[in-house]
Amino acid sequence: MRIPLQFHLNEIKWRFGYFFFSFSNCLIIILNYHEAVFFWTTYSFSFVNDGKFITTHIAELFTTCIYISVNIVAFLNFPYAWYHCFNFFSSSWYKAQAWLFTQMQIFTFVTFFITKIIAYFLILPHAYVFLDTWTITTIYAFKVQLEARIEIYIRWACQTTYFLSNIIYLFSVRIIHFYLMDNMTNLHLFLRRNKKWILFFTFLFSSICLPAESVIQFYAFFFSLVFSEIIFFFTCLFFAKNNV
Repeated sequence: MRIPLQFHLNEIKWRFGYFFFSFSNCLIIILNYHEAVFFWTTYSFSFVNDGKFITTHIAELFTTCIYISVNIVAFLNFPYAWYHCFNFFSSSWYKAQAWLFTQMQIFTFVTFFITKIIAYFLILPHAYVFLDTWTITTIYAFKVQLEARIEIYIRWACQTTYFLSNIIYLFSVRIIHFYLMDNMTNLHLFLRRNKKWILFFTFLFSSICLPAESVIQFYAFFFSLVFSEIIFFFTCLFFAKNNV
């Protein structure tokens, strides 16, 4: 007679096997279309150097292709991983727990998808245009020519996109947490007491970390102020609704 733990371990083994089988098949398919993957990855930066990127050796190009493919496959297989997790744990959950887990995973996937699109096609191209303006214009004894290496560019683009997506996701989760706990009452009281200090440290951090150009500092100041006022305005609406 087999104990329940053995049944669960056997089920975990098969579910991991199904997932890795799906992951491997997707990876093979994407590697087969590596040229389309490179085109899609570098499409938003086609204006840089007339769409020309350099690589120093074949292994660098291969590792870059593997890096892109693994990132894409991991994102595409997220719903399948959610399916196996849900079916494994749902037998011991209440309906409310299963519903909450489903909503959380849908919110996670949609949030990451939207933020990746916005970051990749809107934020990163403008950031690269700004960085590309930092060239040496006065030449004395040597000439500096800037080239875009595809490995460095793709790793920088993917890591920056994931960083921005995680920041937006964690911020959204925190806002939802405040809403579910007390309908944003404590958040409103916290912002009303400490909004000036939050803006002060935000401006201090941006003035230290961002370049000293007046345009960049102005945009950082403006968007930080507008964003904080929008958040405070929404908390005011919930606070007024709770006290009616």
